[in-house]
Amino acid sequence: MVELALAFTDKDGSYAEHAAVVLTSVFLHTGSQVNVHILHDESLTEENKLRIKQLVSHYNHTVNFYSVVFPPDLAEVVEGAQSVNTWTRGSMYRLLLPFLPNIGKVIYLDCDVLVNLDIQELWNIDLNGYYLAAARDPGVAGLTDILLPLGLNPDNYFNSGVIVFGLDNIRHNPEWYDKMKDFLRQHPSTTLPDQDILNHVFGSNYLQLGGEFNTFSFSNPDQDFNHKIVHFAGETKWWDPASPGYALYEEYLNLTPWRLPESHFAAPLEKKADPWPSLPRLEHEEPAQPEGSAQLPLQHAGKQQPVHKVNPPRHRRIYGMKKTRMKRQSRLKKFRRLTKRKLLKRPVRQAGFGTLKPSRPYQAAPLQRNYRLKPKRRTQNFYPGIVTTPGRGRRVAAPRRRMITELVGRRYTPEP
Repeated sequence: MVELALAFTDKDGSYAEHAAVVLTSVFLHTGSQVNVHILHDESLTEENKLRIKQLVSHYNHTVNFYSVVFPPDLAEVVEGAQSVNTWTRGSMYRLLLPFLPNIGKVIYLDCDVLVNLDIQELWNIDLNGYYLAAARDPGVAGLTDILLPLGLNPDNYFNSGVIVFGLDNIRHNPEWYDKMKDFLRQHPSTTLPDQDILNHVFGSNYLQLGGEFNTFSFSNPDQDFNHKIVHFAGETKWWDPASPGYALYEEYLNLTPWRLPESHFAAPLEKKADPWPSLPRLEHEEPAQPEGSAQLPLQHAGKQQPVHKVNPPRHRRIYGMKKTRMKRQSRLKKFRRLTKRKLLKRPVRQAGFGTLKPSRPYQAAPLQRNYRLKPKRRTQNFYPGIVTTPGRGRRVAAPRRRMITELVGRRYTPEP
């Protein structure tokens, strides 16, 4: 099994996406089982963490998350380094890889790396007692004046973007941790803190890798990325549209949960984490298992039973029925009252005489059409079980208007 580690700070949510693209490029070219270790801080959201779990499980690999907490002595030294804030704290997390439990060897990759070969080839390299294996930095020619005052040898200066750490060999040297702190105390103005520290502590005992395992994009004019690990170091990363690797980045990004729907990926299974040593440097979280695992998802032991609604008491139901019936009767009375007012106030227009008002105040005027009240419905009495059917409701009918056919111009002579 290949042990692979990535470390980053995800303040704006973009580096989790870049890490997923790096993992996709590894999974598509590697046939061996890969166990991924993600070193992060509180900036990594649960949503992005779930997406990484779904991606790793989709390709039948495993992933572990470690929330990094600097020890107080190292945190004090890191705060004094000026360039740590220029880069990110995530660049310093790789220095704590020797604290990973039960792991003797691990491959570390930066998030701006494209893996276009089987990572098993890099894993099969035998360290033979070396602390680590890394490729020489091709841009060291212009850094001689900077490296010499730091006590670093430009001829052996390596790049920290792709490293194979021999963790067991490093643990046999108990002074490695104190040497890191001393270098930061003595040189707080270092421009590349993580890379300079690794060269200071392990530069005298490391195995130099071939150029195919860490090819810089700016030193590859023909843009031949076949069977290489391409490192897009510098200001132009491979997720920039102006980068020569932007097309490959988009191709791999389209295979991640950031572009594909969630239904394309199965939910990762969880299992209980292994116990940590007495003095942990990292806070371990539960790893996600690949698809098809025999272990079932854990269920919460205190799951509550669903609550069923209980019908209200009988007297409340009866009271509600009575109240509804009273409202209906009130609306019916109001309708009758308004209808009576309309009948009394409606004027009569006859041919040649203008508008005549009723002679008596309670005399009903003729209507254009008949008004009719709806009959009462079948209702339930106050006591349940006794159903009464009242008689049909009364109907209010008005006579039709009488048509006068006399001519308007005819002289009207009242009768004596």
